[in-house]
Order: sequence, then C-alpha cells, then structure tokens
Amino acid sequence: MPGPFAPERWPAEMPPRYWLANATVPAALRPAGLPSRLSLRIEGAHIGAVQPQAAADAPVFELDGATVLSGFVDAHTHLDKGDLLAAGLRPERELLAAVERVRDDYVRWSEAELRQRIGFGLRCAYAHGTRALNSYCDWSEPTGPLAWRVLQDLRREWAGRLELTLTSLAPIDELADPAHAETIARAVAEGRGVLGWFVYPGAPIEWLPRAFDLAERFDLRLDFHVDEHLDPPQANLGAIARLARKRGYGARTVCGHACVLAALPPAECDTLLDAVAASGLALVALPFTNLYLQDAAAHGPRRTPRRRGLLPAHEARARGVPVAIGSDNHRDPFFPGGDLDPLQALALGALALQLDDPVEDWADTITTTPARLLHLAWDGVLRPGAPADLTLHPGRGSAEVLSRSGHGRQLVRAGRRVQPLLPDPRELDTLRH
Repeated sequence: MPGPFAPERWPAEMPPRYWLANATVPAALRPAGLPSRLSLRIEGAHIGAVQPQAAADAPVFELDGATVLSGFVDAHTHLDKGDLLAAGLRPERELLAAVERVRDDYVRWSEAELRQRIGFGLRCAYAHGTRALNSYCDWSEPTGPLAWRVLQDLRREWAGRLELTLTSLAPIDELADPAHAETIARAVAEGRGVLGWFVYPGAPIEWLPRAFDLAERFDLRLDFHVDEHLDPPQANLGAIARLARKRGYGARTVCGHACVLAALPPAECDTLLDAVAASGLALVALPFTNLYLQDAAAHGPRRTPRRRGLLPAHEARARGVPVAIGSDNHRDPFFPGGDLDPLQALALGALALQLDDPVEDWADTITTTPARLLHLAWDGVLRPGAPADLTLHPGRGSAEVLSRSGHGRQLVRAGRRVQPLLPDPRELDTLRH
C-alpha cells in the first residue's frame, strides 16, 4: 500500500483550500515559537495558517512527518558556462586554467547555443524545487556580452515560475579604466543586475574603492568572487570587509568562495572573520567546485588533495555572518558534475563542513538566507500570507532527507502541485563540436 506521501495518494488537481498536515518544518522556516511538526493551510496561492494541528475546515493531506521547505534559492550559479562539457570542453585541474579555457571558447558562443544550455539549466533547477537563483555572467564586452542579453530574455520568459537575478562578473582589472568601468556599471544598472567582480590571487586591489564608488553611484549591490585559493599571503577578503564597513555597504555586499579562510592559522582566521562580521557582509560557500579545484595538482600526475578549501561556516555563523550554500558551476571546465540542485549542495556541505543536523539547523543556507541576500520579496519563512511555493521531501529529518536527497520530491507552486520532469542530457548532444 502506498505511503501517505506517495504521488498516487494526491489528486490530479488540488482543491482551492486544503491542509498539509503533520509536516516537519526546519527551524529557520517556521514562525517563532512553533514546534517542528506543523500543519499548513493552503488558501489559493498563499499560506493561510500555520499551526500544530490541522482543523476540520478544509480537506487534509497527511504528510506523516515529511519535510516541507520553501522553494530553494540558489545564490551562486554560472548559467552562461553551464553544460560546456556537452559542447566538447573538458574539465580543468586549476581555477585560472578553467577561466582561460572558457575565455578562449567565448568566440564560438551563439545565441542558439546559449539559449539551449541556459534553458536546460533552468529546467534542471526548477525541477529540483528552486524558486529563485542568481546567475553570474562573464563580462567579455563593456556594454554587455551576448550571454547577458540571452539571460535577460530568459529571465522574462521564466517570470512567474523561477525568479532569475543576474550579476556581472568581470576581473577587477576592468576598474583601472574609469570610463570602461562606468560603462559596465551603467549596463548592469540598466539590466537590473548586481555589480560583480572577480578578485583573483594577486589582483590589483587598489582598484577596490572604485567598485564601491560605482555601486553607490548607480545604486547597485556588490558581489565578489574572492580568495578562491589557499595562499594566505594573497588573501583579499579583509580589504573588502574593511571597505564595506567604511562605506556602510555590508548589507549590500556578498562574497563567494573565501577558501583562503580554511588555510589561515586559527588566530588569523578568527581576526578576519571578526572583520567580516563587523562589516555586515555575507558569505557563500560553494562545496562542489571548491572541493574539486582547491588543493589540486595543476600539472603532472593526479594526487589526492589534502585541504578541503571551504570557508569555515560554523565559525562564521557563530559571529552572526549570513552564510549561504550555492551550486556554483555545473558540467563545465570548473566542475564535471552538478545539476543546480541546492538540496544536493546542502548534502555535500553537510559532509564536508560536518553539519550535525543539516536540514533542521542549516536549511536556511538554501532558502531564507540566500533569499535575503538576493533581496527577494519573500524571505522563505512559512508564515500566514506567504506564497504557497513549497518543496516537499518524504524524509522526516536530516538523516532521511540527505541519505535520499533526490528521491520523492514534490513541488507546490502557488498552492498547486506541479510535476516538472528533469530534462534528458541527451538533448544537449547537438552542442558537440
């Protein structure tokens, strides 16, 4: 006999008003003061009530402890580069080698290929339960690359299903030319984007103040790829934190990677995290790509890496620093796997970061925290009046959810069950060249 969460126990069309009874709701997603086992009354496209027990005022769908999350939010993805392996590129062993490999490939990108690769990625994210994501776009031309225009088009096409925020990604060197940098910032502002910069090892950080000048002038949020390496003398996160604090811009600044924190002596790491906390900026951990590329042998025979290369999430959170977990790259020269599945990213983060009760205590890293970092209209807390955009998993807690993270999910969007299918990678066979 099928269990209470089995799809065949649900009607093809949900009633306009119903209860999801006996759901397990993680701490960050439930209203203050309520227990983890809750019932939610869905009224049309919104949540009407959240309380311990369902009432008799509407049909009841028994979840028997299944986990209910708000739709996932992915703060750090690279849709423009996604699925480049299907186009014939190969994985690289080192960050800057992957950067160069992709940069060399720009010249052959067409609108048709970009729409196919990016559209495939969006379909994957949506099918896994994502309601919003942020994609970076490598900035190869001052007024905006072809990928930026394709992403803008797809953002409009996906509106109402998946909210897409866009962030430019240019090396910090581009700030050296004031007119050039202003052209980038203006184009990003016109595209309702976020101003993003790549602060690579050895980068000329004397240009960092100009990034904040432009953000203030054009009223843009800032996002930095910073310290994606394990070389303490080249750490630049501190410089960004000091500027963010000085400018009062921490709440509008996000830093991804910060791998070098894992390589610092404990006292230096504590000092740097204190500076980050004082600045108000947020951090995003990227377990897939950083575990794959950090401490890798760039040349010669493969060797097993010794250092994990992930930012110290426990210590950051203890200081009040907002921490999100993102998917980062998928099936491109930076990482040969990934599927834009935030729950899978949390599962890997649970292993690498040793998160004790990941769903109960860290579900915010793929729901409420990134929602706030992306300045979404809804923070993801399951409160009365919130959108009924939910991701349901049959697991009754961390052990069951993460041991079978890809099994049995059901999606509710605007109060209605949707059943999107994951696209078949064979669709991308036509990309190979």
